[in-house]
Amino acid sequence: MPEQPGIDAYAAYLPAYVLADNRLDATTPPRPGGPARGVAAFDEDTVTMAVEALRPVAAASPSGGQLLFATTNAPYEAKTSAGVVHEALGLDPATAAVDLRGHRSGATALDLVVRAGATAALADLRTTRPGAPDELAQGDAAVGLVGGGHAAAVLLARAGRTAEVLERWRLPGERHDRVWDERFTAEVLAAAGLDAARRALAEASLDAVDTVVVSSSNPRAAAALRRALGGDGRDATTERATGFTGAAHPGLLLAAALDEARPGQTILLLSATEGADAFVLRVGDGVRAARGGPSVRDQLAARQPLGYGRYLRWRGLLDVQGPARPAAPAPASPPMRRRAGWKYRLEASRCDACGAVTTPPGRACAACGIAATPDATGKVSLRERTARVVSVTRDHLTTMPEPEVAVVVADVDGGGRLSAYATDVAPADVTVGMAMTPTFRRLWTTDAIHNYFWKLRPAPQDAPPGKDTTDGQ
Repeated sequence: MPEQPGIDAYAAYLPAYVLADNRLDATTPPRPGGPARGVAAFDEDTVTMAVEALRPVAAASPSGGQLLFATTNAPYEAKTSAGVVHEALGLDPATAAVDLRGHRSGATALDLVVRAGATAALADLRTTRPGAPDELAQGDAAVGLVGGGHAAAVLLARAGRTAEVLERWRLPGERHDRVWDERFTAEVLAAAGLDAARRALAEASLDAVDTVVVSSSNPRAAAALRRALGGDGRDATTERATGFTGAAHPGLLLAAALDEARPGQTILLLSATEGADAFVLRVGDGVRAARGGPSVRDQLAARQPLGYGRYLRWRGLLDVQGPARPAAPAPASPPMRRRAGWKYRLEASRCDACGAVTTPPGRACAACGIAATPDATGKVSLRERTARVVSVTRDHLTTMPEPEVAVVVADVDGGGRLSAYATDVAPADVTVGMAMTPTFRRLWTTDAIHNYFWKLRPAPQDAPPGKDTTDGQ
């Protein structure tokens, strides 16, 4: 356990798309000022978002600790999904990888981060039935948190309360949450939250804090708790732009608060879901350097609008005819294990003789033909490098839920060449010379096996302006 419990580093990941209109018959203008939700792309799931959230801060992860993956929507049952996150990040093999499930798992993971020095990815992908009253109030996001230090925040006090209440649930094999009428569960969650918050404040010897952050699966309970605790509503404004992001939500709202907080200020973070978890934190002196990647506000501003028809196709909620071609083959376990460095960490081989980089790694250098050495010093990871497009092909017969995708060949800065799908960009916008960066995605799923690999997305300076031109909405 760390000498002074707290958060050493954090990073938030918001998908590149936002859905603000879910009308099937868009004959009238949308309601002004309505809620919006973040939407993961068709090639994203909670594992890929967890990887993207932790990539900027994974280097700060303590060796030999724990990696926690908190979600309500893991891509595998029985199999530990955290193992894929661990492999893609290249963490120390002595670091245990553990899944935490359920709506309260995000707060549980945060507790283990601040008190036990764990590393955690809080990620969720939320899907409702089309037209559900809270369709735009549910969103997708991920947060990476690293404990073992207190550069971002120091834990002053923590209190919890468990309340068994049938509020939001899903049976095994079901896709969408079932929700009880929020009017009948708000009072239970608000009472649990208020009790936990007051006990945490008393333990910290504080009557008030500088910032109140409330996360709850029940919007009525969240509103009541903000009023009772004197919150200024900035957390509610963030939630209105992202939707409630499930297990990721307490971490996401905390990340947004840390982005704007000053060292020495105090934060009350309250998560009211299946009970309540309250944390009183003091912002650390190194909070600015502790953030990995762009702020929550900057990511919100950079999102691309998404049409409702495209969203329904991505989620598999609209059954459309695809090309008449067989599904892509499923990957096999033995080659996935043998090629784990390339598949999960994008590790190429560097020639000891001429210094050229061979992709994918092979037994001989692609430049000089000299046999490669098995020594680990011959490996080089390309996942944090920029690649520049040298050719583009637009595939109109893809089995993905898009009418076309772009396949690019790109030269990597420092050596190596990648052939990969482009993502988070319209195929027509991909041009020769464009700077792109690797991102971990799901290629496809065949025979119940998810095939993960790396795609390329535009580097921030080359990202096209937000637009959605693939359907008429």
